[in-house]
Amino acid sequence: MSDLFDTRSVDDAAEHWDALAERVAREAARQSFSTRQVGVVSVVASRAGVIAAAVLLAASLAFMTMAGRQGSSRPSVELGQALAPSDDVGRAIALTARPPAVAALLFDQPRASGRQP
Repeated sequence: MSDLFDTRSVDDAAEHWDALAERVAREAARQSFSTRQVGVVSVVASRAGVIAAAVLLAASLAFMTMAGRQGSSRPSVELGQALAPSDDVGRAIALTARPPAVAALLFDQPRASGRQP
């Protein structure tokens, strides 16, 4: 068992530790440089993301404008129903003009009875 923790083979000369410190410093400097390169790539990628988001926003605005021109009588109601949460409580909160009663949320099963809140 004493051979397991034997440190006689470890070089304890000052030159050895200086060389190790130099290698560690050189590797840290190299990784720091590659990190800066990754930072430049992330800036370019974030610009591409902003451009993509702007294009999607413009497309959605164009789509909503075209949908409004097609003559839907109540587009806001249809849009509200389409974007309402899928759970019963979320739908009750999103689709009613005022907050639902707590008892209605706890005891009423709007989807089970086949009607919407």
